[in-house]
Amino acid sequence: MLKTLLIIFLFIFAIVFIFQNQQIFLHTFSVNYDMRVFEVSSIEINNSILMISAFVLGSLISLILIGASLFKKSLKNTELKKKIIALETTDSRKVKEQ
Repeated sequence: MLKTLLIIFLFIFAIVFIFQNQQIFLHTFSVNYDMRVFEVSSIEINNSILMISAFVLGSLISLILIGASLFKKSLKNTELKKKIIALETTDSRKVKEQ
């Protein structure tokens, strides 16, 4: 229930913020991009589109970095589990020999 109320509060706060600052979000920028391979000139883009694309790009980069880190940890975890199993089997053999 508390999470629901927090989400509702954040949603209302975001809506009020957007309506109060509507001119900032609707402001357009002229984008020029020139490379040797291709050229983009005088494209009008809304500030809201720039902000959303920056958020999406940042989210994708974060997810890729987190995924790579989790993959490395998973490989290390598997390696350590194999070592534990190997040590346990050698210990059980030593106990049987005695």
